[in-house]
Amino acid sequence: MRPLEVKAGNTATSSLNEFIEEFKPHIAYKVIKGNIGLSDNKFTMPHYMAMFL
Repeated sequence: MRPLEVKAGNTATSSLNEFIEEFKPHIAYKVIKGNIGLSDNKFTMPHYMAMFL
């Protein structure tokens, strides 16, 4: 199970954080208008990179 959340900007992800806390996936993806990043098990990437998932 690999959750994915798509956001218009780099705003808070309360629903994704709740999902991660409850189901403890190895990695979760957040697609945003912004840069690549990794925080704990949350991988953030720009919209144009979504095709690589």
